[in-house]
Amino acid sequence: MLVSELEQMVVRMVFESYGVYQHHDSHKESTTYLFRMMKYRGPEKNEANVGCDAHTDKSFITVLHQNQVSGLEVKSKDGQWMGFKPSPSSFIVMAGEALLVGHSRLAAKSNA
Repeated sequence: MLVSELEQMVVRMVFESYGVYQHHDSHKESTTYLFRMMKYRGPEKNEANVGCDAHTDKSFITVLHQNQVSGLEVKSKDGQWMGFKPSPSSFIVMAGEALLVGHSRLAAKSNA
């Protein structure tokens, strides 16, 4: 499965779950894609961690693939940063700000 197919499947599921599937095709036709590839190395001995500053993703969703250098953290509602170890063959799908606009129960998660 290509990453774009995974993204389209998740977006379709989101539209279906919100009961707005009738708008899916117009959203899909108006979507432009940005492919960004970043590679981080692990920090050297006595070196500060390297990577992105804390941020929220501006997109509808973000699909990530974690390599052998761990480091993705997600900030919880209570302000705690949580890290995790995904399996090497997994993809991580994160909701971005564009998906959460106007939704009172959800908030885009900060990640670093």
